[in-house]
Order: sequence, then structure tokens, then C-alpha cells
Amino acid sequence: MIGAILIFSNRGELIVSKLYKATLKRSVADVFRVQVINNQDVRSPILTLGSTTFHSIRSTSKDRLWLVTVSRNNCNSAAIWEFLYKLNDAMTIYGINSESTLMEDFMICYELLSVMLMPGGIPMETDLTAIVSMMSSKPKKSLQSINLYSNNNNNNQYHENNKLKNINNILTSNGSDTILKANLPSPTTAIPNLLRRASSISPISTNKDFLTKKNEIILSVIEKINILVSKDGFILKSYVDGIIESDNKIHDHPICEIVLNDIESIRRYNKYYKTKDKTFEMDNTMESNKEIVLQDYKFHQCVSFEKFDEQRIIQFVTPQGQTELMKYHINNNLQIPFKVTPVVSQTFTGSMDYHITLKSLFPPKLSAKNLLLRIPVPPGTIDCKISVSNGNCNFVPEENAIIWKFNKYNGLIEDKLSALTVCSNDTTELSSQQWQRPPIALQFNILMFINTTQIDAQIVYINDFNNYYTID
Repeated sequence: MIGAILIFSNRGELIVSKLYKATLKRSVADVFRVQVINNQDVRSPILTLGSTTFHSIRSTSKDRLWLVTVSRNNCNSAAIWEFLYKLNDAMTIYGINSESTLMEDFMICYELLSVMLMPGGIPMETDLTAIVSMMSSKPKKSLQSINLYSNNNNNNQYHENNKLKNINNILTSNGSDTILKANLPSPTTAIPNLLRRASSISPISTNKDFLTKKNEIILSVIEKINILVSKDGFILKSYVDGIIESDNKIHDHPICEIVLNDIESIRRYNKYYKTKDKTFEMDNTMESNKEIVLQDYKFHQCVSFEKFDEQRIIQFVTPQGQTELMKYHINNNLQIPFKVTPVVSQTFTGSMDYHITLKSLFPPKLSAKNLLLRIPVPPGTIDCKISVSNGNCNFVPEENAIIWKFNKYNGLIEDKLSALTVCSNDTTELSSQQWQRPPIALQFNILMFINTTQIDAQIVYINDFNNYYTID
């Protein structure tokens, strides 16, 4: 029925979007912005462009938000507007009917949409009392204190009754006496009961077109290591810039919660939760991790900052696809997976002589994939005489670097490289001495490796009515 839900600011900035049909893309929001919001001549609540129909209302708040639905079928306009007004009322009681509050607490809006609509875009629940009982957070306003879109309670009851009539209404074509009966289920079967969703009964089956092939969410920790090593092989400075990335392949938008294993998260989590089913024993983990401390971090806008500040829980409603949930910086207690020992000397002809040792420090049961060691050479180098114990090594003149590649590199092994650069005739010994040597860069990928900082998602919880479980 509904293919997409869009919520714009008064200026036309897209704040919330949720797609229910695979045939619709997020770029459909640009069409509505150009054709309606930026067009002062168009003020109709419905717009049809080809096979796409937009239904819209303005919120009752002073910010006058645009609440828009997108559909590509012969849908019931009255039922859609009824849903939009109910969505406006629900946003009002939760205090997210202004631009600023919606941008801060937009995941509440996603939860409202998950409660009010089925995965196929069919309205499921519009009664405010039932919606509040199904939400994980409490409303900021009471149901009696808000001004609903109707003038009084009698009008509210009229709209409730009219909504049920609209579902089974008789569609009459203009200019014709032909009357068609809509092939729709009765109101009692069209709107699921609240107890059906909250109980242990299996969720309502949906069309497979709305589901992804694998109904899962994958969390990955990606870290970039920066190390400054002296000529004697001692580490002078080291730090890690990391990213926690989520790949969401769940067809709906459940609320996910993650607790990391840094020292502050452990202390704060155990302070707020004392029950055995939620508290985890962290003494051994803390001792082995040497008290991981996050020096700096930055979150995606889908993360609840208030939840993290109070309880150190990363709570989010992740959008579909890959999302960078968190960026962090750590410079203490690093576990380096590789050791690179370079010995570089200069000959009297100005050439550079390289002797580099690469050693893996992780367990032998693991292996690094697509390992690449980039060794910079001086400008003016036209060729390199290279000898390696293993792997594939070539001189790339476009990058002024020697590239040493391994498709697979096992743990606790060591390889060596020897190279002598061949310089052009105009290269002098002085120019080679004045060359500022860039750092040696190493890229690799190790799956299921306890990463350099040992940052790990200690607890992963998905707050959904479906039975999701974690896989380490």
C-alpha cells in the first residue's frame, strides 16, 4: 500500500526516510522537494507523476513539517491521510514534531513506523493507546493533553469509525455508473490485535519480496594503525584510528544495543544493571585487556547520545546497508599484529639499498588476506633490483614505490626483502640525502582477529519481537 515514508523540514530538508518497496529509491525525495515544496503554485495534498503518487500533510507544530507517503499502486487516499494524521499525533505525544527534536530523537520516529506499519507498508496499528504500550520509551505528553487534528472527541470518534468504513468503501469511477467492490479484508482482520504482536505467537507472515536474502546484521571493527619506529627498532609512538561498522540486512528497523569492553563501559554497565541475566563477569577480560580506554570517539547520527552518556550503551536504529556507527582513537596498550624491520642505506652512487624483514605476530591458526607492503623509493628511480623470500614484489614507477604482495600470510612466520634502486643519470648523492622518506605502509585483513586495541562488542542485543540471536 505505502511504498515509502518521507518527513521533510519546512525548508525541504529530508530528515526521516523509510522505504518499503524495492522499486523505490531514496532519490524519490528529490522529486517531491522540487515538484511540491519548492513550487509555490502547487498546494494540493496529492500529486501523481506517472505511476508515482505522493500524499502529504503538514504537521500541527510550529515548524510545519512535511509528512509524505509515496505509493505506486491504486491505494486508498482516505486511509493514507488517516494514517498520516495519526502519525502526526504520535510524533506530538513523543515530542518529535519539531525539526530540532526530530533530528535528535529520530530513532523514536523509526520505532513508531515499525509499530504502525507492517514491513509491506500496510497500516497495522493507529490507536495511540496501543502504540504507546508497544513502544520502548514513554511519551513526553499525555494523550489527553494534546490537540488532535479533530476539533473534539466526537470528531475523533467519527474519524475512527470513518477509517474502518474507508477500508471497505465502494469505489465509483467518475463519469460512469459502474460500481466496483474493493477486494479487501474486513477491518477486524486488516488491523492486527496488539496482543498478537506482544505475545509469543509467531510474527505475521509477509511477502518474501520485502525480505532480504539473509535477515541479519553484521558488526565489523576496522582499525588503522600508525607506528613510529626508531632506527633501533623501538616503537616511539603508536595509535589506532578505528571504525565500528554495521551491515544491516534486516528487513525492519529493530533497536540494537551494543556494550563495548572498554573499562568505562564495563564499570557503567555493571552499575546500572545488577541482575544475573544482564550482568557479565569482566574481571578476567579487564585483566587481559589491560583496561582499554577510549581517548576520543564520534558516533553516527543514528546513535542515541543520551543513552551512551548515561549507561555507556550504544543504542541505535541502523539504516539499511553499511553504516559507520562509531569512530574512535586509542593510543595505549596496543597489540601489533605485524613487525616490520627496515634497514635502509645509501651507496656512493646515490642508490638506496633496502633490507626489510616482515614478521607476523598473531597466532598461526589465523591468516592475513590481501597483504600489501608499500615501500617508498626516492624520486628519479627508474628501476629496482628486487629479491624476496616469498610473495610477489614489483617496482611501480607511477607510485615511486616497491609493492610487496601476499594473497595469504600465516601467523608467526617471517619473510625478507632485499632491493637496490637504480637511479637516473641526473640523480646525485645530495638529492638522495635531502629526500624526506615517507613512511612504509602495510595493509592487510585478518578475519576473526582480536584486533590491535582488543576492542570488542561484549554484548549485542536486538530489541525486536522476532527471535534474533548473535553469532561470534
